[in-house]
Amino acid sequence: MPLAGQFCTTAPQAKEAARFPLTWVRCATCTLVQVSEDIPDDLLYSNYNYASSSVGPLVAHFKDYAAVLAAEYGTKTATNILEIGCNDGVLLNQLPSSWVRYGVDPSDVARRAGGANSGTYTLVDQPFCMETVEENGLMKRFDVVTGSNCLAHISDLAGVFEAAHAALKPEGHFWVEVHDLHALLDTQQWDTIYHEHKVEWSLESLQLCTALARFSLKKIQRIPIHGGSLRCCFEKQSAPSDTIVFDPPTTPHSFQDLREAFTQRYETAAVHSFNRVLARGGRIAAYGASGRANVYLNQLSDIPFSYIVDEADLRLGKFLPCVAVPIVSPLSLREDPVEICLVTAWNYKEAIISKNAAFSGKWLTAFSDSCASAS
Repeated sequence: MPLAGQFCTTAPQAKEAARFPLTWVRCATCTLVQVSEDIPDDLLYSNYNYASSSVGPLVAHFKDYAAVLAAEYGTKTATNILEIGCNDGVLLNQLPSSWVRYGVDPSDVARRAGGANSGTYTLVDQPFCMETVEENGLMKRFDVVTGSNCLAHISDLAGVFEAAHAALKPEGHFWVEVHDLHALLDTQQWDTIYHEHKVEWSLESLQLCTALARFSLKKIQRIPIHGGSLRCCFEKQSAPSDTIVFDPPTTPHSFQDLREAFTQRYETAAVHSFNRVLARGGRIAAYGASGRANVYLNQLSDIPFSYIVDEADLRLGKFLPCVAVPIVSPLSLREDPVEICLVTAWNYKEAIISKNAAFSGKWLTAFSDSCASAS
């Protein structure tokens, strides 16, 4: 597999992009599902092409999450909050102005946004770990530490949990949002399996790992973002927790279903629709140059997509690795029309289709057999 977060500056560079083995494994002790090939972070994230504020439904999600936190802790009190992996500040910018807000994120996207948002929150542009907490005077300083969809991207998870515990005040709260392994298995989302997603969490594995780091579960909510996620609140404890609320166990049969879906990826109704259009000389495109798109199009590499639409300026003019599909703006759907547009960012399909009502072709989604007219 090429790296799902990689976007190349030229077509020749894209065609020569590196591929890496990818193997899913599951720990027999804590049940955490992991990618066994751990690609170094400086290769994965040194040129990070993902700005959260460029995705409308994601902005709406963080507005809702900010409201949840404000209701939990009040808007007038000076709550101290630290966000792990703050990206471009999409959550921190929406929290009450009375709060003391810190973001810890080493990415280039965070550095650029941190400068633009100076005065709103304080950015620490380092990896989140004990050394960062100690060097920046963050010990026992925060009422809340939060991280949204960042625990999938971290190799030293024990170090992150240790640092979160150290940064919190006594009985402080650690909020996390993670992609739900059971939702992935139930809906056979093989397009979300890639190197940047180093781990996939179930409620069971999340509790077992955080319990060792002296956290106990206080609240849990299942939310629809990213095709199904868990939002959990843990409380800092002085000793390891022994209270675990288990998810229904993941069975080998669930993984077998996923394997079969992956190996049968050429037998879907969507692929048959592509082939019919291409056979008569028609053209097809995709929408949403996400990690999911890199996985999906590279697993269907013999199907020629004319282009892939994206709304993020960071990606426009670049190319998907290996398949070398150019990334263009939504204007191309009108100026360079195609017969079918595949929504690779299928978790945002309703918003995408509604924003592009002028598209006269057919929409398909990567994990649906239905085909609908945009009009």
